[in-house]
Amino acid sequence: MTSTTPPFELLGERVHALLRTLPDHEAITDTLDYVMGALHGLVRAANVGFADRPGGFASEYRPFLTEYVLQIAAHRPINTLWLAGFYFNSAIQRIAASFDRIPKLLGVPDKGDAHKRMALVNADDYKDWSDVYLEVNALKHDPEGKAKGRQVTMEVALRAMDQLIRFLETKIPELTARYPLPPR
Repeated sequence: MTSTTPPFELLGERVHALLRTLPDHEAITDTLDYVMGALHGLVRAANVGFADRPGGFASEYRPFLTEYVLQIAAHRPINTLWLAGFYFNSAIQRIAASFDRIPKLLGVPDKGDAHKRMALVNADDYKDWSDVYLEVNALKHDPEGKAKGRQVTMEVALRAMDQLIRFLETKIPELTARYPLPPR
């Protein structure tokens, strides 16, 4: 992602190429649909003004939520910073799910943790993808979630998307062999 083309466009072109190259199999299509959703979330977050939040919630945050929920229920426009965070969280949850899911797509049994499964498919460059996975685990499992601040920034999420897509690009021969097209 060092070109002058915006990173979202480059990522989109690469997902497009995967959709055109990989077999039309439910497992592959559904996984790529998830990856596409992650890209959509990042694009939407950026478009509505996402700001990285390394610190905790502002002390006055909770009273605003009481208004936001009513705005949502009434189909009225919502605060853009909240909406940007919503899109970003959706995106990183999809990136994390892909970290867990893609090794299974390649035939690794659903045993142990995702990092062990990634090691079994010879993934070697996925630090940011792993960081997103760990951040989302905190969102899923800790009562406080990420109320004290996020460790994953938009830049980290974009690098994680790059690592995810690059990993799939390197696995095209294996995925094509594992999910052959039916005879015509």
